[in-house]
Amino acid sequence: MRSVNAVEHYNEIKPQLLTTGGTSDGRFIARMGAQVVELGPVNATIHKINECVNAADLQLLARMYQRIMEQLVA
Repeated sequence: MRSVNAVEHYNEIKPQLLTTGGTSDGRFIARMGAQVVELGPVNATIHKINECVNAADLQLLARMYQRIMEQLVA
């Protein structure tokens, strides 16, 4: 899976392959048989006062998205 490859390429973690976390609509789309990829920065302050994300995390995420796209069109 290209998205897993991209995450593993830039991180020392193995992504979880599930659709049960959070409040994303991906959990409903997955039930219809579609492949769903939810990829975003770690955000300890999500939906809290002063919600923010680290700029370096966004740059890393952009590189992951780029790698996925490059693999899809290769």
